[in-house]
Amino acid sequence: MRTWNFGTRHTAAVFLRLCLVTIIALSLAMGGMALNPEPVHATGINPAGPVSYNLPVCIPWQQQFTITPSCPSGTVFYWLVGGGIPAFVNLDQNTGLLTACPDQASAGTSASFQVWCTELKTFPFCFGFAIADVTLNFQPNTPPCVTAINPTFYPVAWEGMPFTMTMTATGGAGPLHWTATGLPSGLSVTDVTNGVISGIPGPGTCGIYTVTATVTDNGTCPVCCPAISRPFILIVDCWANYLSIFYYSSACEFQVAIGTGLTQGQTNVWIDGAHKAILAGGQSENFISVPCESHLVMVDQTVQVPYSDTRFSAVGSNTKMVTDVDNYAYFDYAQEVFIQTASEPAVAIQPPGAGYYTVGSTFSSTAPGTIETDIQNGIKYVFREWRLPDGTTRPFNDLLFIVNQEGTVTATYDNYYLLTLKSDYPPINEISWEKAGSTATWNLSLPAVPVESGFWRFLGVSQTPVNPRGQQLMNGPSTVEILWRPNYLPAIIAILITLLVIAGVVYLIYRLRSRPAAKPAARARAKKAPPRAKKPAAKKRTTRTRKRTTR
Repeated sequence: MRTWNFGTRHTAAVFLRLCLVTIIALSLAMGGMALNPEPVHATGINPAGPVSYNLPVCIPWQQQFTITPSCPSGTVFYWLVGGGIPAFVNLDQNTGLLTACPDQASAGTSASFQVWCTELKTFPFCFGFAIADVTLNFQPNTPPCVTAINPTFYPVAWEGMPFTMTMTATGGAGPLHWTATGLPSGLSVTDVTNGVISGIPGPGTCGIYTVTATVTDNGTCPVCCPAISRPFILIVDCWANYLSIFYYSSACEFQVAIGTGLTQGQTNVWIDGAHKAILAGGQSENFISVPCESHLVMVDQTVQVPYSDTRFSAVGSNTKMVTDVDNYAYFDYAQEVFIQTASEPAVAIQPPGAGYYTVGSTFSSTAPGTIETDIQNGIKYVFREWRLPDGTTRPFNDLLFIVNQEGTVTATYDNYYLLTLKSDYPPINEISWEKAGSTATWNLSLPAVPVESGFWRFLGVSQTPVNPRGQQLMNGPSTVEILWRPNYLPAIIAILITLLVIAGVVYLIYRLRSRPAAKPAARARAKKAPPRAKKPAAKKRTTRTRKRTTR
């Protein structure tokens, strides 16, 4: 790599090179300004922001961002700017379509970022930009997922003949997307939204097939509601199955009978694919085969009762091969009723399990113990009981009962409102959930707290609650503000004691300073008194005198 040398011997060369670079840069800048005297524009973006959106989790969401062009025929780009943008938030760089499919883990969180938009035109040069601030709030939500694919009872298709069947599922938000694997040649899912399999089985497809149907709910995010699959048996029949060994020159008779389980409606009877009769429950009809040979008898898989949520489904297979040996085709039906699920109040989610059930079979469902979709507004719902179609109730949210009639199974919930006990000082923020219409009682456990100020706190001033206890009728979310009243009695007592102590000290000092002042006065009085007369001194006798006298 070449480096610039700023030594004394190369100073002139370096200076010339710097001048050349400066001249070129100024020339390019002046040229761009000459081509377009205003090369940078501030464009408009819609929505301009700041904008905030509340997104229930597990539900797909989208928002279109557009611009007001400032560079005619310019190229537009969009992109996201910010930290912590979830992976399920995406922006189409060319169209400005912002999409999100939040998962369950994101409930209660939020994401803030910016949507940037630029316009660019190379000649003449033009550049525009715009910024929108976006906040996404992900709210808790329970998605209505598909719970099951309804049973399919051995449908029969005929080789070379048109065939149609419809698959159904229980639950889901929709629209649904259906797929199927294992279908014979000529059959396919022709309506992926309504789950219709149709077509004409091709030559050589006669046989038994295990088909797996799969349904995906496009109305929810994939991570919230997984795809549901279920296998079923599909029979492709053909005339080649009925060989000449069943052929007899003489005529023979066979009978088709319908059981008494079909208490309402009538079923159609097909023989070898041709419609031959309409029979009600308990009826039968005889047919003659000339020459005597085998025949495939088929009746309706289900019989729908008009203007009712009741239908009858064939028990077992709805087809029977009759021969000269087994010439009796008997079909019976079982009553099925439609059980609808609901919740009360209607703001609660719809419990799973809705569909047709055979009378005498078992219905099961589970309702959430609590529903918190509106908890941010101080409202939640607590499970109370199930109400069955026959009017009876069940107290547990896990439901299991024997189906005996059509109707609606309702999960009933009680409304609960949030009661908040608040205080600024001391800081109190206690909450409780109370049943709607009930009377909530609160009782504060703090009899008194010291004041916040240091001086008054030193003197022992405290605050006592004005409303330490009370009752609140819960007609909705409520907040109780605790009021406090200062208690100055300890401070007054402390000040009085302090004043008394100070007064006693001052008095003591005064007495001590008063005693020394009395001594000089006493001395003065002593000086003014007359002196006392001195007594004459007695003569001392000395030993020496005595000695001299003795001598």
